[in-house]
Amino acid sequence: MSTNKRISEAYRYIEPNLFIIGLFGSIGFPAYYFIWTYLFPQPYENLPLRLVCMVLFVPFAIKDYMPKLFLRYKEKHFVFTICFGLPFFFCYMMIHNEWSIEWIMSFMAAIFLSIIIIYDWLLILISTTIAACTAAFIGYLTMGNISHGFHYSYVIVFSFSYFTGICFNYRNRIEIESKQLFSRSFSNGIAHEMRNPLSALYTSQEVLLELLPESLNDDPKHSRLISNAEITNLRNIIKENISIINNGHSTINLLLNSIDSQKISPHSFHHFSIGDVLNDTLDVYGYQTKSDRDLVLLQINKDNILFGNDILLRYVFFNLLKNSFYYKEKANFKIFISVYSKKNETIISVKDYGKGIPLALIKNIFSEYYTSGKKNNTGLGLSFCKKVIDAFAGSIECYSKENISTTFIIRLPSISSPIVDKIKYDLMTMKSILYIGNQSKILSDINHLAFFYNFTLHRKKNSSHNIVDIDSDNYDCIIIDINSVNSHLLRKIRNKIDTTTINIIFVSHTDYDNKIILSDTYKPYLFEYNHLEVLQKKLISQLFSKRKPNNSLPSPASVAKNRIMIVDDNVSLRLYSGILLKNAGYDVVEADNGLTALNYLQEATVDLILIDSQMPVMSGIEATKEIRTNNKYYAHQHIPIICYSGSLDENQKESFINVGMTDLLLKPTSKAILLRTVNKWLQA
Repeated sequence: MSTNKRISEAYRYIEPNLFIIGLFGSIGFPAYYFIWTYLFPQPYENLPLRLVCMVLFVPFAIKDYMPKLFLRYKEKHFVFTICFGLPFFFCYMMIHNEWSIEWIMSFMAAIFLSIIIIYDWLLILISTTIAACTAAFIGYLTMGNISHGFHYSYVIVFSFSYFTGICFNYRNRIEIESKQLFSRSFSNGIAHEMRNPLSALYTSQEVLLELLPESLNDDPKHSRLISNAEITNLRNIIKENISIINNGHSTINLLLNSIDSQKISPHSFHHFSIGDVLNDTLDVYGYQTKSDRDLVLLQINKDNILFGNDILLRYVFFNLLKNSFYYKEKANFKIFISVYSKKNETIISVKDYGKGIPLALIKNIFSEYYTSGKKNNTGLGLSFCKKVIDAFAGSIECYSKENISTTFIIRLPSISSPIVDKIKYDLMTMKSILYIGNQSKILSDINHLAFFYNFTLHRKKNSSHNIVDIDSDNYDCIIIDINSVNSHLLRKIRNKIDTTTINIIFVSHTDYDNKIILSDTYKPYLFEYNHLEVLQKKLISQLFSKRKPNNSLPSPASVAKNRIMIVDDNVSLRLYSGILLKNAGYDVVEADNGLTALNYLQEATVDLILIDSQMPVMSGIEATKEIRTNNKYYAHQHIPIICYSGSLDENQKESFINVGMTDLLLKPTSKAILLRTVNKWLQA
């Protein structure tokens, strides 16, 4: 593990306690000057050195109010401050006080504090060694003889303190990491078991959607005992089910990501409409009876755009609705949801006229595992809701009158508030942005923004060779100087990014003669460049806005009679993909594992392979290695091989590309994305 990564992990480990550390450091250093000078006088004291230590610790106590530029160096400042303020300071003072008992004990305490704060043993060893040696060297320069009062037995005592502390801290760390590993493994197991039925359900729904005609007129020869209205209803139901399944997959991924750090990860945060979230929640909530929907009344005084994750917020509303409906049998039961704005925040009120909560119990309802007598209740719902709202930089409160009503008040900051700006600034450091073009002025401005926000900037010149090499999944946003590319090149770019949700910015210049006309699909992403601030606002807006992939499909006339092989041990998924590809005009052959696929390729040719990564007999990874390296499959060594897998994390993606896979698709995927991806690689 690299030193920078060790520093980052150590900082993340102690970050929740930095305020306490900063408070004690900024107060303790000057306070002990008076203690050792007047109450228990020591031979040597150094007020300027103590003030330096105090200044170094102050940013910990006010870290939420530090300027944005400081945040870039916060991890390095953390390690330097602990190294300077603990082992260096106490070793230096111990030497100047001629190895007195008070300062020997203080130095031992500093060692233990260093171990507690910086849990990484190698960082502790390096920092303590450097600090102690530096203190001894400066002491020698200022005092000359630093051995007065020193005894070699002290080295044994210090070494024992150090290694004992390291051993106990390491044991504690291993225990914590093992619990986290168990939680992740348990969650991954649950997610895997949930994905299988969801995938099968998705398959059946989209196959039905494919087989059902648009209306009776599409199939006049075949009589059906079904009306056009019923067909419309069936198609709408299927589409809703597909949407619910997609949301379920997204929720699973979000929950798993949040478990990793015991808090909600902000990586998926974006702009969303509170009105859309609430309306969607009420539309798809699992009511026990149809009449339950009439018990919920929604009033939105003003729809606001907020910053967070719409799926997680919907989960919060699901939980509040579930808790409210528990007491729906009470007379005159109703649920009122209202949204209104106040200053720089949006306030959401969820009020039910149910049983109410006793005043003495309200303080506990957001605690983990706390239940208020409801059957089959884990006590995790409201605590997770609070974590979600806290992650959005908001707050959630509960007010209740026993046997009358219960009200939950959610306060969320506006997207223009300083606290949201800070979250976005922190997230920008993890963004990767690609610029395509030759205009020096805009490149200079983007470099300026990259320095300020600390995001990663890549650049490709407007050549066809460079465009083909773009892997759009590696970038969070692509900025294209539209006046620097021709129509043919622009079409290649669009084909590369159409099947993803990557954000795009097309920049045009009013003083350029080379004009390219964009279709209506891409016009919202076009703006005329005139100033750095305009580009800055556009970039931030696009990075945190959700873009849907272009779902327009290639026309049947443009599809050649290519042969595609589907390799998957799941029969229903082979059926699903096969029907979609056949209806799009492709020839399709199927194989149930990698070995069957290889046997077929020795006797016939295909133009593209869709292959699962994990299968019995021979996996997709092993089959891909054979195709790319074995001369028996020379005719297929350069054809597109698309990994069509149910699980794709970053490490897996890298390993799949390294073995020779051309592209990656997470199944189940929509018809549009499947066909566009296949068509893209067949035309490449």
